[in-house]
Amino acid sequence: MSKHFEYINEKAVKAGVRIRTAVPNDARRIQTLYAEIYGADYSVPLVTDRESLVKLISGDNSYWLVADHNGRIVGSLAFEIDRACRAAKLFGAVVSREYRELELAHTMIKIILDDIIRDKDEVDVVYATARTASKAPQKITSDLGFVKLGIFPNTHKVRDSETHCLVALFGRNAMEKRKSIPKIIPEVKPFFDLVAEQMPLGACGTEDVTGTYSDPQTKIPLMDFEVITAPSFVKHSYGKCRAGGVFEHVLSPFQQPNMMLITPDMKNTVYIYYNKQDRYSVILGGAAEEKNAAVLLESTAHKLKELGLSYVEILVDAYEPRLQREAVDARFIPSAYFPCIKFNAGERMDGIVFSKTFEILDFRNVDILPVFKDFLRAYLALWQENYINIAFRK
Repeated sequence: MSKHFEYINEKAVKAGVRIRTAVPNDARRIQTLYAEIYGADYSVPLVTDRESLVKLISGDNSYWLVADHNGRIVGSLAFEIDRACRAAKLFGAVVSREYRELELAHTMIKIILDDIIRDKDEVDVVYATARTASKAPQKITSDLGFVKLGIFPNTHKVRDSETHCLVALFGRNAMEKRKSIPKIIPEVKPFFDLVAEQMPLGACGTEDVTGTYSDPQTKIPLMDFEVITAPSFVKHSYGKCRAGGVFEHVLSPFQQPNMMLITPDMKNTVYIYYNKQDRYSVILGGAAEEKNAAVLLESTAHKLKELGLSYVEILVDAYEPRLQREAVDARFIPSAYFPCIKFNAGERMDGIVFSKTFEILDFRNVDILPVFKDFLRAYLALWQENYINIAFRK
């Protein structure tokens, strides 16, 4: 796509709104639009940090579109592309309230999808997350053919607890490259089945593995972690790190760490991305001598809770049932199933989102489509089993 690309949809013509590629000089006006919609609550650094925003707008691995009405930015969204992984992430879609009847978000998303998937075949998978305070963002992606993959329960906390949903669009070659027959534990099967109802996933193997700490009365030992939050050092260390042990099967698309957890003997390192404002974190990988994921994940979660974070997630390989079991043993609950997310040696592999929240679950502000309600029911059933019913089995 040319950096000078411009497009006008039929509904926008009469209003004088044109859709075009963003330029660095748009940065301040883009930030003004997000402030108009979200106030001070919007916490994505790629938008709130002007330097990061300008860098992304100017970059070769991103597409940033804006809707321009007489010099005012009234709509904005971005796609970030990882060409090595043949994947793209859609984020930051926002339209000023008085322009929403013009279908600007739908048009901008379709422009990029037509270019990077249908015309150039640059990516196999495009994914996005959306707030669930209203159904509108969910309907836009649904109308464009995105598959509903799951939820991120209470993933962010600024004013209120926010649940997000996960969707993805798969290109024509994605399923042809997919590694078949994932091996999953029974707890993951409901999420697999909900996705399989929407796209042809075929069969899966179910393996009911028992872990060292599957008995709730067997206490998981905690590792002693020291914390490093020097962003440049952490990023440099992450770039040199060769994933080892448990972390060979942890996936981390599009995110860079800004925190390291390391044991005093330096034999176990965990890389984290965290956002202090909304108290969100994700485990991206690391290298560890500790062989049991339950010990690593429980210790990591304990340290993150001490640091004041309220949520942590991890994306793991769908072909490693023992790792999945050990995640559940650490009270990480599956909440989404993501086909084809990893690309390795010409083969696409499925992943599973596991998450853990440190606060009382709160879904009062959730307004979601029926399929996402089914994902939420499956998640809550497992949460109750692992956090409530467990007391009655002792």
